[in-house]
Amino acid sequence: MVVKPDQILIVDDDRLVVEVYSSILEAAGWTKRIVVTDPREVMPLVRSTEFSVILLDLTMPHISGRQLLGEIAAERPQVPVIILTLEDSVDVAVECMKVGAFDFMTKPIDENRLVNSVAHAVQVRSLHDEVRVLSRRGRDTRIANPEIFSAFVTRSDSMRQLFAYAETIAVSPRAVLITGESGTGKELFARAIHEASGREGSFVPVNVAGVDETVFSDTLFGHRRGAFTGADTVRRGLVEQAASGTLFLDEIGDLDNGAQLKLLRLLQEEEYYPLGADVPERSSARVIAATNADLFTRQQDGSFRRDLFYRLMGHHVQIPPLRDRPEDVPVLLEHFVTDSCATLGRPQLAVPPVLYRTFDGYEFPGNVRELQAIVFDVVSRVAGGELREEDFQSHPLLAGHVRDRIAAEPLSFTGPLPTLAEAEAFLINEALEQTGGNQSAAARLLGVSQSTLSRRLAQKPDRSR
Repeated sequence: MVVKPDQILIVDDDRLVVEVYSSILEAAGWTKRIVVTDPREVMPLVRSTEFSVILLDLTMPHISGRQLLGEIAAERPQVPVIILTLEDSVDVAVECMKVGAFDFMTKPIDENRLVNSVAHAVQVRSLHDEVRVLSRRGRDTRIANPEIFSAFVTRSDSMRQLFAYAETIAVSPRAVLITGESGTGKELFARAIHEASGREGSFVPVNVAGVDETVFSDTLFGHRRGAFTGADTVRRGLVEQAASGTLFLDEIGDLDNGAQLKLLRLLQEEEYYPLGADVPERSSARVIAATNADLFTRQQDGSFRRDLFYRLMGHHVQIPPLRDRPEDVPVLLEHFVTDSCATLGRPQLAVPPVLYRTFDGYEFPGNVRELQAIVFDVVSRVAGGELREEDFQSHPLLAGHVRDRIAAEPLSFTGPLPTLAEAEAFLINEALEQTGGNQSAAARLLGVSQSTLSRRLAQKPDRSR
């Protein structure tokens, strides 16, 4: 079967009508369309070509739209069919929806409603394809080429399912949108998809955060000599450098509207204009984009183009945050300790299991990248051959979490209640013990300033360590 992403079939026996519909969809960004005025040609096309959406008239000679709707629903139930007809009847609409129509519109057709219905149908079809792929996989986490994902240190089934899915979509020409919080490894995942794709070209990353339309064009598309003042030589854009490879656009949610429009053209037409050029260049790069922004909300409020959103959502990878896969914390902790020791040129430090409880319930706002930074900082400071729990508890990023955890644990006494002075002495000594005598860290655990702690220690020398 020939696969043509987002190709739309328009069926109506009126040549003028199909041309009008085709023009409306072209203006909205769908450039791959087939128009048919003879309904007898429909089913052979449906059997040989993959369509994202079918627009279908009901009243036609030779074969009625009703009959075609039933045959399409039987042979290609995953393809959304939008009925466009002069029959303004609730009964007809209900009958078509029962057979399997995605939407029903009466002529004359409202352009905005048509575009919105097609956009919705394309998205539903794309999601259907995603579900079909994942359903075939089920909970199967077998990976054909695990070495491709060796940069990820994980024992999480959810991550392994993503790896299996990535292998499945790697050979697809469609764009991929990778979403997830900062620090989850979106670029690593993009590189893995590129490697799994077997593409001959390079992986070319670019961060587009804060890039305006002009810089975006020059960076991605390059320029010709003389395109502007100072353009003394030809510049190859990143799209050309990514030929037959992968162009990775990070922080895609921060693109301004002008740059979004130019990216949309690249995805739709697979061509672009270098600055100063009159003839377009063809692109053979596969686009993978990433963001930690909520593009669904942004395309609804108008800050991110809806048509670009649908183009980028050819495939979607949502990387779970580290707090949702706590089983990965121990293996990541040990990996980063080993890596930090090697980087710093020091002997391997032992990692006692008691360290893991330091991170119990921690939210990891910076995800894997945050854990890596914490470990490297602790390893660079610690003395001796083994890490201690207090080495991590005293870290600035963890002190508040440790304090909150201690505060949440109820105190109990089996003997007589201590006096306030005894309780204060105990808490100060315990905080100093846990932080290895670091007064600043101990003060954070106790919820007081360092000057307050120093004053208490000076007033009561017997409480000092």
